Formats: sequence, structure tokens, C-alpha cells
Amino acid sequence: MSVVEDVKIRPASLTVGDRIRNLRLMQGLSLEALATPGLPVSVIELIETNQCVPPDDWIRHFAHVLGVDMSALICPPKVSLRQAAQTLCEAGHDAVIKGRHEDAAEILSQAYQFTRAYHWHDLLASIGPDLSQVLQLTGQVSQAADFGLHILLSLPAHVDAKDRHHTLIRTGNALYQMNHFAMAAVLYDQVISEAGGDERIVMKMLLNTGLCYLNMGQFHQAYQTFEQCWDIAKQLNESYWLAWTHIDLAACDLMQHQAKPRTRDHLEKAEEFALAAHDQAAYAAVIHDRGEYYLYQKQWKKAETCLIDALGYLRDDSASYAFILDDLAELYIHRRYWRKAQKIIQRMVKISRFIHNERIKGLAHRRQMQWHLSRQQKDEAQEYFYRALSVFNQIGHQLEVQQTLALWSQSP
Repeated sequence: MSVVEDVKIRPASLTVGDRIRNLRLMQGLSLEALATPGLPVSVIELIETNQCVPPDDWIRHFAHVLGVDMSALICPPKVSLRQAAQTLCEAGHDAVIKGRHEDAAEILSQAYQFTRAYHWHDLLASIGPDLSQVLQLTGQVSQAADFGLHILLSLPAHVDAKDRHHTLIRTGNALYQMNHFAMAAVLYDQVISEAGGDERIVMKMLLNTGLCYLNMGQFHQAYQTFEQCWDIAKQLNESYWLAWTHIDLAACDLMQHQAKPRTRDHLEKAEEFALAAHDQAAYAAVIHDRGEYYLYQKQWKKAETCLIDALGYLRDDSASYAFILDDLAELYIHRRYWRKAQKIIQRMVKISRFIHNERIKGLAHRRQMQWHLSRQQKDEAQEYFYRALSVFNQIGHQLEVQQTLALWSQSP
């Protein structure tokens, strides 16, 4: 009896998923054998376990691979296509909750294509926040931004405001990671305009917008934005918001390599509020900023103590950890601790590769340039100067380009 004949006499109660699974196992095929770039294994598993009903295009593909007619797989559907799409969305959300980020990215990407094809905007809106998040967590930042922007452009005005806000925020975060700071600021501003008086949302978006201005080198605009945050933080009277506002106000000076009296005042208040909020991330940021403050004051020993202390509060494979290492490498170069500086730079390179962060790689190149310049090795320094410029230009971070040029121009 042929495979096709065998399938035809099977009970009509078998679902499409049951039939696909039975045929696949009979032929000794793996799940991967049925997969395509647009139809990942994680989605095929959902189909075979009856958590998703495949559309005709997928059934046609399965029939071709399994060597049967479509009629061998088709049976009266137990659920509608919309119900199938809902189960796919739910499976993706469940994968997010369980921390299975790669599976979630695949499942939700497929759900996105499914809901988009049938114009189910409510389901599309519900997918947006989680899809953007898991794509960013799996290093697919540009895809997260593309999906987010398309979802936002596709949504009608009546869609759930909460889903829209989350998609706006996470798409803005993806654009921020891509160094598209002006575009990110536009999305954050849109959230503010739709916040309906929710001061905590407004506060968070203003902090994000201020950071965009900082990274664009618009320090005065950033400071004014953080002053707006301060007004709201005082009204909320919550230590968390007060701490981060003072941290970012201090950053406006520190990112210009300045250590002013007001900078110290902001850091003292930030530490007080960070401790009151029991916020470890905020406290680490305060200690880091204080290390920078002492660095620009040329109080080397105090700077080293603070920077090393700040590292102890962070994971050693994070971007924040690498930014502190960058300051520590600068300190060691100033103190002519060549070996220590070189080890720190190598750690930065390692982190940049591990977390796929091009900006950190550029910072490591720039610090290596400074290392060679301080040792009067102009030819070697020039090589790393061009490497740093190339990275920063490629990722579109113009402030880092300007600061690299400024550091190079100071060389003898």
C-alpha cells in the first residue's frame, strides 16, 4: 500500500497536524526537513501538536515535501483561521514568559506574517511589544525596529492604546540601540502626547528623550529636558525617579568631560535617592559617575576606587560594565599604567564581541589609539584612529566621531 493510500484510510478525526506528524515519522523525516526560512521548526511543532492550523500555502509545502497530495492532509478544520492565529500569538507570548527568546522570536515573527496577511489589527497590535522585545534580546535590533515601525503604521486609530504605547516605546528603544536618536526621540515624544496625564509614563519618556539629546551632543537641550523631569519627579516624590533625574543631570556635564560644582551636587543627591529607593542599578550609575567626576578632576586614586567599586554591581558581560572599563582604561593611560590599560582594553573588545556591540568595539579602538599616542607611537595610533572612526561612522554615532576627532587633534 502506498503512503498516499495509507493516509486516505485514516480516521477523519485526525487533524492536519496529526496527519503531518504521522507522515513525517513514517518517512523518518526530522522537523528540520519540513522547515523553511519562513516556516521555522518551532512553528511546525505548534502545528503538529494542534496549537496552530496552517494556511493553504503551508499545507501545499508540507504535501510537496512529504510526497502526497494536499487532499491527504486537508480535513475539516476544528478551529477558524483567526482562532489559529490567536493560538500562535498565545504560544509566542508564552515563550516570552518562559524566557525562550529565540523560539518566541520565530513564533511571533510567523504570527506577525499571519495576522498581517488577514488584517487582524487587534492581534497585530498585541504582537508588537513582545516581538520587538525578543528580537532585541536575540540581537536582531534592526528587525525589531522594522517590525515595530510597520506595525505602528498599520494600526488603525481605535486599536488598544496600551499595546500601541508599548510598541512605540520598544520600537523607540530599538532605534536608540541603532543610534537613530532623533527618530527614537520622535517616538518617545509621541508616547508623551498620548499618555493622558500619566506622569510616570511622561517621566520615563522624558528621561529617554534626554538621553537621545545627550547622544546627539545637544547638551543644553538635554539639560532642559532633565529639568522638566525634575519638576515631575518632585511632584511624584518617589526616590527612584529623583535618583535617575540627578544621575542624568550630572551626565550632561560628564559627557562633555566637565566636572562642575553642580555636578557634585547632583551626584550627592542621586546617591541619597538611589539608596532610599534600594535601586542597585541607580547606585552603580552614581558610583560610576562619581568616578568620572574624579577622573576629570584628575583625582586619580579616588577615580580608580569609584570605578572599580561600580564594576562590582554589574554583570561583567554588559554594555554598562564596558563603559566603566573605558573610563578605567583612560585613567590607567593618564597614570601611565600601560599593562593595566592594555588588559582593560582587551576586556572591552571581548565584551563587544560577546554582546555584538559595535559602539564598545569603537570605544576600545579609540582607547587603543590614546594608548599609542601617550607612548609617542603615532603610526600605530593612526591605525586605531581610523578603525574607531570607521566603526562610529558605520553605526551612525556622530558624537563619538566628534569626540574621536577631538582626542586625535590633541595629540602632539
